[in-house]
Amino acid sequence: MKNKKILLANSLLLLALFLFVSIPLCASKIFNLNESISGNISLLLSGGTSIIVLGGIALLYCRITKRKFTKVMVIKKISIKQVFLIMVVSIGTYIFAVGVNSLSMKLFPIAIKDGMAISNLLNSSSLLLGLLVVVLVPAFFEEVFFRGIFLDAYEGINKKTKYFILIAIFATFHGNVMQIIYVFFLGYILLKVREYTGSLLGSMTLHAVNNAISFIISKVALSYMKLVNTGVDNGVIDPAKAATTADATNVSFSVALLRSSIFFLIGGAILYINLRKLKEYKEEKEGLEYIEEENSESLEYGEGEKYILRNEIINTDIKQYIPLVIYFVSMTILVVLRY
Repeated sequence: MKNKKILLANSLLLLALFLFVSIPLCASKIFNLNESISGNISLLLSGGTSIIVLGGIALLYCRITKRKFTKVMVIKKISIKQVFLIMVVSIGTYIFAVGVNSLSMKLFPIAIKDGMAISNLLNSSSLLLGLLVVVLVPAFFEEVFFRGIFLDAYEGINKKTKYFILIAIFATFHGNVMQIIYVFFLGYILLKVREYTGSLLGSMTLHAVNNAISFIISKVALSYMKLVNTGVDNGVIDPAKAATTADATNVSFSVALLRSSIFFLIGGAILYINLRKLKEYKEEKEGLEYIEEENSESLEYGEGEKYILRNEIINTDIKQYIPLVIYFVSMTILVVLRY
C-alpha cells in the first residue's frame, strides 16, 4: 500500500503541473486575456487555479485511498501557546528570508526581475483580494497538497530523504528563481512546524502569517516608494529605478554577504529558539510517546532486518519515482524556457 501511495502522489503531482500550465492558457484564450491584464484578474486566475487543482487533487487522493479528508491531512486542534510560538517563528522566517533574497539577488540578478514582477502583481491588486489569494488560499490549499498528501504518501520513508523530496517538490513548483531559492528554505520550516505541532493547522498558521507579513510589507514599501517618487509609475515598479534606489546591484559581494549574514543570524536565532520551544512543548504534552515514535524503527527492526528492509525498498520502489523524475525534468524545462 505504501508503494502504491507514493506512485499515486507522484502521478497526481504530474497532473497538478499539467493543470497549472493548461488552465491559465485555456482561460486566456476563452476570455481573450493578454499579458497586460490587471493584478486583480491575474490574482483571481491564480487563486482559482490553486483552489481547483490543489483542492480537487487532494479530494481525489482521499477518494482513491478510501480515507476521510481529516485523517489523511491530520488536521488537529493546536493550543494558543503553539499559535503564539508559530507567529514568532514566522517573524524569524521572514527575517531569515530577507537575507536569502538579498544574497540571491546578488548571485542571480534575474531574481530581481522576479521579485519586481511579484511586487507589481500584489501592488496592482486590491487589498482584500490580495489577502484572500496571497494569504488564505496558499495557507490552506498548498498545505493540504504539499504537507498533506505527500507526508501521508511518503510515510515510513527515511526522514531525511522524505524531507528533501518534499522540500524540492514544494520549491520547484513555484517555477521562478526568486521563489525557488526562498521557498526551499520555507519548505523546511513548514515541515518542522508540521512535525512539532503534529497538525497541518500548525504549518497552515505559519504559511498564512508568513505570507501576510510579506504582503503587508510589500504594500508599505510601495506606499513609501510612491511618497519619495522612486521608480513607481501608476502602481507599477520600474525594476531599473527601484534596483538603483535600493542599491541591490551596486554593492559588492562582500557587503551583500555581510548584510545577509546579519539577517541570517537574527532570523536564525529566533527560529532556533522558538522551534525548539515548539518541540519541547510537544514532548511535554505527549510525554515519552514522541521519543518512542522517533526511535520506533530502531526498536522494531534488528540490524539484519533493517538491511533487508532497505534493500527491499531500493529494489522495488524505483518505478514509484518515475513520475517524480518526469516532474523535475518538466519543471527544469519550464524554468529554462521562462528565462
